[in-house]
Amino acid sequence: MGCLSKLQKEKLLMIDLTKKIQDIQQSPDADKYSEEGIERLKEQLKNYEGEDKLVWWDEIRERLKNQPIKPLHKTGITSLDNVIGGFREKQLIIIAGDSGHGKSLIGMNLLHCMKELNPVMIPLEQSAEELIEQRMGNNFEVPNILSPDNLATAVTTAWIEERVVEGISKYNTKLVLIDHLGYIDNLGENGKNKRENLAYRVGEVMRELKGIAKRWNVIVLVLVHISQHDESNPPSRKDIKNSSDVIQESDIGMFIWRKNSLQKKIRVYDDRTLLSVQKNRRTGKNETIGLSFDSTTGWFKEDNDWVEAMEKSAQMAVKAEDEQENWDF
Repeated sequence: MGCLSKLQKEKLLMIDLTKKIQDIQQSPDADKYSEEGIERLKEQLKNYEGEDKLVWWDEIRERLKNQPIKPLHKTGITSLDNVIGGFREKQLIIIAGDSGHGKSLIGMNLLHCMKELNPVMIPLEQSAEELIEQRMGNNFEVPNILSPDNLATAVTTAWIEERVVEGISKYNTKLVLIDHLGYIDNLGENGKNKRENLAYRVGEVMRELKGIAKRWNVIVLVLVHISQHDESNPPSRKDIKNSSDVIQESDIGMFIWRKNSLQKKIRVYDDRTLLSVQKNRRTGKNETIGLSFDSTTGWFKEDNDWVEAMEKSAQMAVKAEDEQENWDF
C-alpha cells in the first residue's frame, strides 16, 4: 500500500475492519470470538479519521456556514420556481404523464430556458434528428442542446453516466434530460439481474441515476410514462408505473396533463396543460401550475386563469353534491 494516499489507506482499513466484523458475527464460533475480537476492532476504530468517520451535526452546520450558497437554477416558469425555488445540482427530478401529453416538449422547454447549463438530452424513444425535424416542420425554434449522435435503445445507467461525464468534460454540463425511463434496464454483468422482477430493476435504475446526480454534481431530469388511467382526470402519484421507487427516489416529482374531452367518442386535446408538483423534498410545497402551448413559438407560457376556473368548478360540483346528499337525507 506504499503508493496509496493516507485517505485511501484509511478507506481500505475501514473496508477490512467492516469485513472482519461481519466474518466474526457470521462465524459458527461467534460467541467464542465476539468479546475478544469485537473489542479489538472497536479499539482500532477509535483512531479512524477517514472520510466516513462519525461527526456531530454541529460540526457539519459550522462547515456549511463557510461554504458558498448552492445555486438554484431557475426553470423559466415563474410559478414553478416560486414552488420549488429552482433546480439544484445533485437532484433527481421526474416528469411523469401519459403518452402524448407533452413530457418531451416540457423537457425541451426546460432545457431551452436553462441553456446556460449546457444541457444534454438523451432521447431514447425518438432520435435527436426526429425531434429537430418535427420542430423545423412546424417552424418552431430549435433549441441548441447536446445529444448523442446516434439513437440508442435499451441502454444501461453505465452508458448514461459515460454521456454525462462526456458532457461535463467537454462542455461543463450541469443538466441532463433522459427521455424516457422505460428504455433503461440494468440487467447487470452477464444478465445477473434478469431474474429479478421489473419493480426491483426499475428501483435499481432510479438509485443509480440518483448516484450519477450526486457523483457528478449535475441535475438529472427523467421523463416517466404512467399506467393507463382515465385521461379525463390529471394523474397522481398512484399512477406511477412499475415501481414505487420512481417517486420515492426522486427529489422533485412533477406530473403533466393535457386538457382534453371526449367528442363523439374521440378524445380531443387542446393547448392547455397542467404541471403538478406532487413531491418536493427540499421545501415540501406542492402546487399545480397552468400552462398554454404557444403555437407560434413552440414553447409553453404560463396560464393559470383556466386552472383556477377549473378548480372553482370542481369545488362547486363537490358542494352541490354534498348539498344534494343532505337534502336526500
